[in-house]
Amino acid sequence: MSKPILKIIFGALFLSCLPLTVYATVGGPQHIEVLGLDRKAQKVYLMRHFEDGRGRLPQLYYYQLNSANPTKLIQVHSLYLNPKTKLIDYDQESTQFDREIKKIQKRLLSLQPVHNRNAHIQILTTKKGTAEAWYDPQESIDKWSYQYRVKSFHLKSTLQTANTYKQGLNISKVYKVPHSNNVLVTVKYLGIPFETGYSIEDPILLTK
Repeated sequence: MSKPILKIIFGALFLSCLPLTVYATVGGPQHIEVLGLDRKAQKVYLMRHFEDGRGRLPQLYYYQLNSANPTKLIQVHSLYLNPKTKLIDYDQESTQFDREIKKIQKRLLSLQPVHNRNAHIQILTTKKGTAEAWYDPQESIDKWSYQYRVKSFHLKSTLQTANTYKQGLNISKVYKVPHSNNVLVTVKYLGIPFETGYSIEDPILLTK
């Protein structure tokens, strides 16, 4: 049996011996949930879900379509204030957060799913290197660094970057933004090297 495989097995055995509260903090994928368009405010809302052992609240974002920089993804902070500490707290109980998200969703228009073939990734640069292995800093794993754009007919994204631990980038979802010429795309790749590796989705807005 090879040395790296032995180290992975020993690492898994070590995790299994930890107390439950520690063992719960494991890796997991991240995925994007597209909420919809607030036509009056000209905002496209979406959330990033973290499917790991931490159990933190999903991160809410929006694109401000009528701004000078509509492709900038804006992170929302106001919904995460802890009522007791008045500080941003992603690990608090979710009842109030869920209530606020439902209020937002009531005024949103759904984005129209489009077939993935209507968008493609243009790789501009690829750099292959290495990163420290999660199970042993003395060991290394493969790492690819990409610069790319996403295009769909006459629309395109700004320059994007991604670090992956398995070669390749894939378009996972494509949406037409209603009442606009914009398209929202999510790009998926193996962006978390922990344990067996987990996927990340990144949202990207395409404009003229």
